[in-house]
Amino acid sequence: MQTPTQVAHARLYPSLTNTSYLTLRSRRMIFSSWARLFADKSLTVLDVGGQYQPYRPLFAKNIHRYISVDLISTEFVTLLANAEALPFPPNTFDLVIATQVFEYFRDPVQTAKNIHAVLKPGGTFLGSFAACAPRFSRKERWRFTTLGLRQLFEPFATVEIVPELNTAESILRTVNIGTDAIVRHRLARGLHHVTLCPLLNLLGLVLQKLPLPPDDTFTTNFSVRAVRAT
Repeated sequence: MQTPTQVAHARLYPSLTNTSYLTLRSRRMIFSSWARLFADKSLTVLDVGGQYQPYRPLFAKNIHRYISVDLISTEFVTLLANAEALPFPPNTFDLVIATQVFEYFRDPVQTAKNIHAVLKPGGTFLGSFAACAPRFSRKERWRFTTLGLRQLFEPFATVEIVPELNTAESILRTVNIGTDAIVRHRLARGLHHVTLCPLLNLLGLVLQKLPLPPDDTFTTNFSVRAVRAT
């Protein structure tokens, strides 16, 4: 069984044998570009659903204080708490991070409002949201579209929504995950991870270099940067 540190590293720097390689690689690149916006700042950070914290290293040079909340305790979790009732006073954090957790909330609208409240004026939220993606857990409730995300983050002054993959690469990622789900025999799954899986990921990298028209119809996930008004 992997440790939280190993899980975090595998999500930030996925291998070609990872069925979600294309999505995770793209998210790292998007978050890295956003992290550079904080180059000269000292940050008080809240990680919502932070049992692994894969993106924490991207902000390492700027962290003054890092707090994580989750319903599951790991060595990284500061406080067991529900994001739908954050136990912090208003105007506490410079940055809030929440990746792939909004699909679990009973009330994602209220959660977005809670995050807006605990951010300082001018503070930033960074998140990742499942879009055209399979269900990874029976506890998941939601999938998100561009219009839905804009409505979700209406309280924020600025909202930037970036598809993590174009339609073509998203389909390859879906085939990869679908094959992994269908093939149940341990040996066959192992074979898939070292043959078809990396080939599909490499094909996705090739497609990303082609001048294809933007199309997020089947994007697997959206990355979101939302800034509270000053």
